[in-house]
Amino acid sequence: MLSTQGIVGEHENGSRPHRCASPFSELRGLDRIKVSKYYPRGSVLFVEGELARGVYLLREGRDKVSISSPEGKTLVLRIADTGELLGMNGTLIGGGYLATVETLERCRIDFISRDDFMQLLERDQGSYVGVAQCLSRQLTGLVEHTRMLVLSQSVSEKVARLLLQWCKQHGKRTARGIRITRVLTHEEMAQMISTSRETVTRVLNSFKRKQLLRAENGSWFILNPVALKTLADIGRFS
Repeated sequence: MLSTQGIVGEHENGSRPHRCASPFSELRGLDRIKVSKYYPRGSVLFVEGELARGVYLLREGRDKVSISSPEGKTLVLRIADTGELLGMNGTLIGGGYLATVETLERCRIDFISRDDFMQLLERDQGSYVGVAQCLSRQLTGLVEHTRMLVLSQSVSEKVARLLLQWCKQHGKRTARGIRITRVLTHEEMAQMISTSRETVTRVLNSFKRKQLLRAENGSWFILNPVALKTLADIGRFS
């Protein structure tokens, strides 16, 4: 059996780890100022350039974070996971949101208005720790995304890196391979790695023919993570 150590981001009992458990989400007094709501898949929380009204704490689910050019070209920056604070930059500086955020699945989200958020930061020093940790994680993710976009030499390498990244973040070991839920379309994957939908589809089909990947019932099964890691050339730029 091929080793998946370092590839699958899960505990030994198979449970999915809590990826962004921030001290911010446990602050005293948060319940008094938050507004909790469930959002269906495809809901837009806020749009790039819109005046920041406050922050969104993602309690359950995953969101797509993207930016767009005036010509309408879209770049998907990352997938936001449970525990993340969204809309912090615009809220902190009192300007517009820097990106557009859309739910990829049914999500439970807490909204905290800008006034309440700023007052919370002023009265509770512990809140700075949570904000700093989430900002640091987001910056790390953006650096890795830039590494994938700029330093990868082929689309195949980019797709392989993307799949391995999802394995680490969301993957679950099964008897049929490492299972990751498909939350992005081929078009959205293309927007994430700056290529065309047709090219992404062609690369994924190639991975299937090489028995690196199988698609089934809304999931991908990574059949040979070691070969995929070799294809992605992991560690080349670290």
